[in-house]
Amino acid sequence: MRIVLFDLFDTLLEKVWFDYDKGLELLANKYFDGRSEELNKYAKEYRECFMSDRNLTQREQSFFDQLAFYEKKFGKKLTKPKEDIEWEVFSVCRKECLAFGAKSLLEYLHERGYKLAVLSNSIFSAKTLRRYLEQFCIAQYFVEVVSSADIGWRKPSVLAFDYVLKAVGTQPSPEIYFIGNKFEKDAVGALDAGLSPILVSKEPVVAPCIILQDLEEVKDCLQSSYLYVNSISERESLTDGPGLRTVVFFQGCKRACKGCHNPATWSLAEGKRYSVNELADILKAKSVNKKITLSGGEPLLQSQAMINLVGKLDGFDICLYTGFNEQDVPQELKCRLRYLKIGEYQNGNRTTVTPYIGSTNQSFIDLKGKK
Repeated sequence: MRIVLFDLFDTLLEKVWFDYDKGLELLANKYFDGRSEELNKYAKEYRECFMSDRNLTQREQSFFDQLAFYEKKFGKKLTKPKEDIEWEVFSVCRKECLAFGAKSLLEYLHERGYKLAVLSNSIFSAKTLRRYLEQFCIAQYFVEVVSSADIGWRKPSVLAFDYVLKAVGTQPSPEIYFIGNKFEKDAVGALDAGLSPILVSKEPVVAPCIILQDLEEVKDCLQSSYLYVNSISERESLTDGPGLRTVVFFQGCKRACKGCHNPATWSLAEGKRYSVNELADILKAKSVNKKITLSGGEPLLQSQAMINLVGKLDGFDICLYTGFNEQDVPQELKCRLRYLKIGEYQNGNRTTVTPYIGSTNQSFIDLKGKK
């Protein structure tokens, strides 16, 4: 299950400034005959009547609810589409910038086939929030953008989380991450909804979840914690390194070599996700003679998690097949290998004579026997 849900404000977007009074000023001057003093009075009345206890009730009021209240107070029906007025108000009362690591994390998840969605506490509609995301060139990553304004419930209400899960076509699962920045609304809310929260906070926080300083660390955490596998050989192989070997074909390769014998491993969005610990346990149980070949695809596209995996296979005879050169193999990984096959496959140099390689430009190295 590859689903990640995000909070929006102060998580994906960092606040530069926010001043809702600017929105009220625009409303008064453009739509209510410049009667800003009266509108401010009505806005205060609205907050006291309908919004003062929303953090207790977890009920949400929308901008459209407010606009209808003001129309009634002024005895004036606005003819301009409410969505256009909402966007005008939204645009003048705030300024954000893209959070550090946001674009990189979204690209990483999208490339690997994750389904992404936003769940935001906001008085503004999801349509307006998506339009705002388009300005930061990240709207295309999200299959759903959900606002509490549309559903009537705010985080940490389980009803808000249930709504976004149904919108993306799934049920609660600890395999689904919710990434936010507020302890109560995001971390506790996600836990109560049956999800796994990741809290992004630069301040010291004690919470029953993963706590990271920025979204770039989220990417690093996922890169080091999970491996994507196309398949694990049912039987030991004699052709993927010396001896009878259990072979793991990892998912993902960007080379697309002509004549590749395993093109099903190319797509990063396919394959099965394993935690490092889970895959290590499977291989320990499966490889009775402790001989394992890490193949692909391209294993080094998952180099950090690969390092963590071989670290848990101490005492195993491990061979790595890679299309990269020897100097591209991280030393932390290389020092734990017995054998290394290097070089991309070249169909014009295909060979069936030399063991363990597919084309003559490739090399098979016994690292323990290398001087």
